[in-house]
Amino acid sequence: MKKVILTTVFLLSLLNVQAQVLFNDKRPVQSANEFTRKVNDISYDIDVIIKTNKDKLAEELSEIEKKVANNELTKVEADKLRNEKAEFYAKQIEDETEKQSDKIKTLINNKIEDNINFSSDMTAYQKQLIEDRSFLMAEYRFGNSSLMIDNSVYKDYYTSGFVSSGGVGIGAKTRIGKPTSHIYWKTMFDATFHFFKINDDKTFENVNNETVLVDIDFPVTKSRMNFTELNWSNYLEYDFSKRKYDEFGNLIIKSRQSFYAGIGGFIGYSQLNRQLEYEVDGEKYRQTTAAKFNSNQFIYGLGAYVGYQNFSLRTTYNLNTVFKRSFADQNIFNVSLVIELF
Repeated sequence: MKKVILTTVFLLSLLNVQAQVLFNDKRPVQSANEFTRKVNDISYDIDVIIKTNKDKLAEELSEIEKKVANNELTKVEADKLRNEKAEFYAKQIEDETEKQSDKIKTLINNKIEDNINFSSDMTAYQKQLIEDRSFLMAEYRFGNSSLMIDNSVYKDYYTSGFVSSGGVGIGAKTRIGKPTSHIYWKTMFDATFHFFKINDDKTFENVNNETVLVDIDFPVTKSRMNFTELNWSNYLEYDFSKRKYDEFGNLIIKSRQSFYAGIGGFIGYSQLNRQLEYEVDGEKYRQTTAAKFNSNQFIYGLGAYVGYQNFSLRTTYNLNTVFKRSFADQNIFNVSLVIELF
């Protein structure tokens, strides 16, 4: 019986220590208060069992003493009866505390299982807090394109609407260096469209390997010069997002939580087409001609952007001129609002 009681007391003290140690780290398992309450309940039940049986034994022994005093029992009979009563209540204490001991073992096993599950769940949880080093992303763009012309005489011939460009892209972003690094490399494959209006009933032609503006022989509703670009872009990005911690002290590594900026460039292929819209006898016509028109189809340029979370403002400048030979050097400058999904 003493062995069972001592074992039970030891287990209770061990459980109390575990309750203090395991829950000092805010682990997302069974709460410290709930665990401690169960331990205290078992400890209280054991105290009640021992006290109740001791009190009953004391009452029985008191009755035996009275009977001996009244000569109702001999000393030999009294000693024998005392031993029987002591063994009976000792057995009662042993049996009832053994049941409480089983409860303690169950509580410990549950605690071990909770900790195993916690370890597995916490590993998965911590992985979710750290963004992958590389991940795919897509973007949609719309903005304004303008032609930078080095000869002011020709600037009035071209106009562009407030929204005169659009584009889509898909690519990837990779963190450079340590997991806590703020520097990223972003690479994208994208398609960009630029739309320019040519004024004064003019269009462009390739004459003797030189692109020139010519008059149209008939009135037109619209005369346009449109570009389709297929580019490969690369940028170095610095993310100003501050590192955060969850309620358990785990580091959260997520990009695009605040402001960021990037600088880089692109190379690609450009296809030019000429579009005319006009009316003949009340019928509307649209004539689109895709050709080289002495244009530079290999393109390259620089770009930069600043943004916040999924939105950014990007500027690009084509270092190559639009045409190989022309009446003036013309370079495309673009400012776009970019929406990124990742």
